Amino acid sequence: MRFVYLLFFLLVPLQASNVQVSVSHLFIMISDAMENAKNAKVEESIPILENFKDNFYAIPTHNSVAGVEVSKVLEIAIKNPNLQILESLSSALLAFEKEQNPIDYVAKRKQFEKRVLPVFLQFEKATIEKNTEELPILYKRFYDTWQRNERVVGDTSPGHYGQIETALTLYRVAMVSEVVDFEMMNLQLQKIGIALREFISGNVLQAQSLEGSPQTLSEGLELLRKAFREFSQNQDLAKDSILTFMAQWPIFEGEVRTRDSGLYNRIESELPEIVARGTTQENLDRFENLLQSLEALDINAEFTAFDSGIILLREGVEALLIIMALLTALQAANQPKGKVWVIGGAVFGVFSSLIVALALVQLFPIAAAGTNREILEGAVGIVAVVMMVFVGAWLHSKSSVTSWQTYISSQMGKVLAQGSLFGLGGLAFLAVFREGAETILFYAGMMPRITMGSFLSGFGFACLALVVIAYLMKVFVQKLPIHLIFLAMSWLIYVLGFKILGVSVHALQLTNILPLDILPLPNVAFLGFYNNLQGLVVQSVYIAIVVLVMIWQRRKG
Repeated sequence: MRFVYLLFFLLVPLQASNVQVSVSHLFIMISDAMENAKNAKVEESIPILENFKDNFYAIPTHNSVAGVEVSKVLEIAIKNPNLQILESLSSALLAFEKEQNPIDYVAKRKQFEKRVLPVFLQFEKATIEKNTEELPILYKRFYDTWQRNERVVGDTSPGHYGQIETALTLYRVAMVSEVVDFEMMNLQLQKIGIALREFISGNVLQAQSLEGSPQTLSEGLELLRKAFREFSQNQDLAKDSILTFMAQWPIFEGEVRTRDSGLYNRIESELPEIVARGTTQENLDRFENLLQSLEALDINAEFTAFDSGIILLREGVEALLIIMALLTALQAANQPKGKVWVIGGAVFGVFSSLIVALALVQLFPIAAAGTNREILEGAVGIVAVVMMVFVGAWLHSKSSVTSWQTYISSQMGKVLAQGSLFGLGGLAFLAVFREGAETILFYAGMMPRITMGSFLSGFGFACLALVVIAYLMKVFVQKLPIHLIFLAMSWLIYVLGFKILGVSVHALQLTNILPLDILPLPNVAFLGFYNNLQGLVVQSVYIAIVVLVMIWQRRKG
């Protein structure tokens, strides 16, 4: 645990050494205050602005020319937090961000053109030719390329950003309809092309909103509720409401993206399909589930010590159980060299997590960092499961009295083979690395909305809880006969493998790496079981492999 604890104290100076000044959390606070002002809850904005003040003054360069202007407007806003003053505060903060983080936008536009335009031209050609086989692949390729490079458009020309986001959504609605609407697809493709080329040529377009359309996440959520109520009676009216929400989505998508990147991806991928698939019960259930997830998102909540602790417990218990299973088995087999490999792999996983987390934050924009985090977790998880099958088979092969005695006779005075040592150390590394980078990114996003006292107390409690879990596991297992220790640890590895496989596939589905076909089954998240066809097939194959390995070992024994 000391290495995990050390990790977070290393994180602070490493981030402080970065020349970039991040104020995204301050924009979120302004957004929260503006929503209160719109809902006549002025008094609730004052604590938010006081928190804003503390966070802004913590920035070393807050007394710059633009920073002084932010301070002046902020003092006025604390005394009178009306909508006009808060908009002025937002503008002043934007000027401060640009002052602190100067960007060569001409070079950024050229880079955007080089990365995005060739992919768009392939996508455009397939649409014009009505190439139905290639279109889904090319749409996804363009959509992913756009997501990785969209930030420069949103920062410099929000009007073009909104046009492209809306046209992409409507294009997908036309593409996934029961009867493919090529006329609509070509219309939206033209809008995307015009917006792309205008932006690349250097034109700037400010955000434009429709009269009476939602301007905040709360208003957008109310529009979706209205659409859900209307879906059965007036499908066309409900679709219009959803499309209006999609058109306004770029205005408040950041409020969702910074709090739950998975939900952000679901909204962008599922809403177009909901529009296209009509009033089937499955589609209505999917719409209701998405609504419930959005309603459960508390955009004004501050994080507590419980939140701080639960993240480490949630992400750390699985890795701890895998490592303890390996160490316990190696202790029973009297293989100290193997224990060194396991501990070394875990330590290496901690430091690799720190490096990758920092890389995700620095090399990718906010949305892409979340997407790459999910892809990383999914890919590493699947590799870990493959190794868990082999390690679980090795443990299970020692789980009978006869096989244990044979093993003792053959290994007396010997160490494990080098390949076995590498496999054990590799699994320990992957168990920690899979969750480590994600845990650090969660904490980095949490820090602006939690006091240091709450963070440290929750983190410390979680560390203590993990130590207690490890101790109890060690005490309990020591009371078992040695061959039963191997049996228990092999089953623990297999069960954790089942869960990690399901979670990994689900992570890749949320990032559109794998397809997602919903089944009429309940989710069992704590077991890693999600109600989709792809996950069910993969986990069924996993169970079949485990059973076949056990049958083969029994016949061999």
